[in-house]
Amino acid sequence: MTGMVLFFAAAGALIASSIAMLFTRQFVRSVVLLAFSLILFGGLFALLDATFLALLQLLVYAGATTMVLVFVVMLSRPKVAAFSTLLQPQTGLAAFVVVAVAYPLVSTLLTLAGTLSSTSQPVATTRDLAYALLGPYAVPFELASVVLLAALVGAVYLAREAE
Repeated sequence: MTGMVLFFAAAGALIASSIAMLFTRQFVRSVVLLAFSLILFGGLFALLDATFLALLQLLVYAGATTMVLVFVVMLSRPKVAAFSTLLQPQTGLAAFVVVAVAYPLVSTLLTLAGTLSSTSQPVATTRDLAYALLGPYAVPFELASVVLLAALVGAVYLAREAE
């Protein structure tokens, strides 16, 4: 029972910090709130007994990617536009498209959740996941590291261009 309370408390904090990240006007605060959201996401994985995914979330996203974002924000000093100028005329259409896509997606997920069997499946271990990452999924795993490297190079480029 306490696991459920922890899960819903972390999920509520995750939603609140994500919304706060969207509406904050300072980039550094936005990145800090993003890091907090990513840490909470890792906590949700840990509460669901997905230890490897929780550690991966904390190390790769909350650690490395957030660090790159901090360097980009602090070294490039971007200008902040007023929030009202960021709203475009097609905001209403965008909201309609979000609802039009989200409604069938959520209804399908709820339908699929009702068809899940209650019998337990064999649990994969970290060793099985390591074999998958270094076997058939080695190329996508390496591509993810290339994307992180490209983000780091982009941060350095933006920092040098701002000087």
